[in-house]
Order: sequence, then C-alpha cells, then structure tokens
Amino acid sequence: MGRIKNNAVTFLGGLIMGWLMAGVMPTRGEEPANPAPKLYVFQNGLRFKTVDEGVQLIKKLGYDGVGSVYPDKLVEFKTACDKEGLKVFSVYLGSKVSADNFQYGKDIDESIQLLKGTDTLLELNIQRGDHPSDAQAIALIKEIAGKAKEAGLKLVIYPHDKFYVERIDHALKIIKATECDNVGIAFNLCHFLKVQPNDNLFATLTEAKPLLWSVSICGADADGKDWNTLIRPLDEGTFDQALLLKHLHEIGHPNAIGFQCFNIRIDPTENLTRSIKAWKKHLAARGRNNTKTPSPQ
Repeated sequence: MGRIKNNAVTFLGGLIMGWLMAGVMPTRGEEPANPAPKLYVFQNGLRFKTVDEGVQLIKKLGYDGVGSVYPDKLVEFKTACDKEGLKVFSVYLGSKVSADNFQYGKDIDESIQLLKGTDTLLELNIQRGDHPSDAQAIALIKEIAGKAKEAGLKLVIYPHDKFYVERIDHALKIIKATECDNVGIAFNLCHFLKVQPNDNLFATLTEAKPLLWSVSICGADADGKDWNTLIRPLDEGTFDQALLLKHLHEIGHPNAIGFQCFNIRIDPTENLTRSIKAWKKHLAARGRNNTKTPSPQ
C-alpha cells in the first residue's frame, strides 16, 4: 500500500513539474517568444496644454514613457513620469563645432546633474560652426562624456540632417576616435532616409551594432524626400516597419524604441492612439515575417 502511495505522489509531482516546465520552456522546434520592445514618445509628439495631460495620456494608451525631452522641460517631464510610473528615456541636447573650438550650453551640465545615477541617455547633436573639424568634435565629445561618466550616464551622438554630424558612418568614426566607453550612437529612421537614401540600412545597423544604444522610428515612405513624407504616424507610409523591427531584434538592439513625431500635424491624441495600434501590428508582423533581412553589402 505504501509503495502505491509513493508511486502516486511521484506521478503527481512529475505531472505538476511537467505543467510548470511546459509553461516556461519552448517545445522542440519552437523559439522563445520575442520580447516586445518598449515604445516611448518623443516630446515633440506631446502637444498638449500641460505636461501632465500628455504623460497621463501616453500611460493610458500603453506607451512606456517619453524621450528626446528638451532640457528646459526636463524637470517637468521627469516629475510627471515619476508620478505616473513612466520613464524619461533621453534628453535632447545641442552643440556646435568650428575649426578651432566647440560650444555647448549650460543646459548640458544642468541635465547631467539632474539625471545623475539614472539610465536616461544624453542625446547630443553636433551642429556646424565655421569650418567645423573632426578634431573639435572629438574634443567636444570627450569633454561631455567625461562629465557624464562621473554622473554614471551614457552619451549618444545623434546624427541629424544638415548638421555637421549627419551620417551614421561619420558619427561612428568620431565616436571610436574618442575611445570613451560611455559614448554610443542614436539611429533616427527619418534622418537616415533623408541623408543616406541609397545606403544599405541593414548593413548600416549591423555595423553600428556594438554602439547602437538608441533607435527611433516613425511612419515613412521608403522613397520620401521631405519631412511630410518621412515623419508620419506609424500607420502611414510605405517603409517596412516590421522588417526593421525584425532586424533590430536579430542584432540584439536594446529593448526600447522611440517614436519621432516632429512635423506630424494631426491632433496629437489621434496620432498617438493610431500609432500605438499600428505599433502592435508591426510587432505582430515582425514575429510572422519570414523574409530575410538584406545581407550587408
């Protein structure tokens, strides 16, 4: 009788363990579910009367926070996001380089002090002064990166159309020359399509992979020429968002993506509502997409 009881206990225990294992382990031939990246909204998409109104809306819709926050609004957005349990993913900062000097405002030092000890990224664009040089750009980055490192922060260089650093390859060259281990690169889809329309996107992202710490997307036409066609709600445009998300997953991009909203002129509530729905569809299509991403050339 004791043996029967023990066998029953062993069988039941094995059955429960099997149920538990089935819940956490893929069956043979299946891959673990792809984790969904977090999605945050650029500040330029929150055109509301108050910061609190915008932050409360994105929480309700399912966004994870806000990014590319302007320094003069950083305190307000950080306070609002902390209150709602959301995150400030990045702050957007400007600088300028010339032939023999570089410039940046006190807002960079103030942002570093405010964000000390957080994982909020410092996004830095590098604009054109008189006869700008790589040497001054490198010196600029090293100075700001040094201050950021003391505060436990990371700096990403933000290539921007018509600025001194506007191409991904140029940014990577400068970043590597600084030899700073807390400096990476931000990829913004609309600027890439505007500045490097003939370059292989997937080869570019693969090359940037070790330093690719920030990515932002938007609805866009693959052959768009201006911001009206290159920055749109996420349910518009001919660019294949699902294929881009698939490639980012393949190269192991960090688990957060920003939604660039500059120049999107429809009502912000409509834009954000439509775009979060489109985002979910793009993610689902990413999982079903069997198309191979183009090989680097």
